[in-house]
Amino acid sequence: MKGVGKVFENNFKKSMPDYALLYRLPDAAQSFGKSSNLRFSNKNPFDFILFDSKWKILYALELKSVKGKSISFERTKEDKGDIHYHQIEGLNEWNKYDGTVCGVIIEFRELETTIFINIQELNELIKVIPKKSFNFADLDEYKIKYFIIPQKKLKTNYRYDIHHMLVNVTELAFNIQREKGYD
Repeated sequence: MKGVGKVFENNFKKSMPDYALLYRLPDAAQSFGKSSNLRFSNKNPFDFILFDSKWKILYALELKSVKGKSISFERTKEDKGDIHYHQIEGLNEWNKYDGTVCGVIIEFRELETTIFINIQELNELIKVIPKKSFNFADLDEYKIKYFIIPQKKLKTNYRYDIHHMLVNVTELAFNIQREKGYD
């Protein structure tokens, strides 16, 4: 049986427009069998690389699916959370390059809402929020810019309007960069 995270990833893949190339970074060896026998493993910096061939933009994306209305994150390597410290670091590293948009896509299953948060906005939220998680309402309370990805429920799965997301997220990301002086 597939986990809900893999189902979300599969629905996301099936929603790609024909001009977008989506590549899933291979999982580290130990994550397949949850083995602790390995002495080390590489940790992926994020889940997906998406190339928008129409606008020539490269996206680095971490996808998360949570049951409720909130998601936890790690401020340090020692913390435990849904959005891992190494993933935040990986997205920040890739965000240094022109023509890239980096962020986290979060499916709040209870709310039937899926959002994109640019890594710069996630960094801002982590800096200002006093807790180790945030809920959907916190985004507005802390004035975090995010984009709701339009979605359509099929019988049991979803299809996402990725074209709409790509157009709007690119504009949002570059506006954030301009506002914060990252040009």
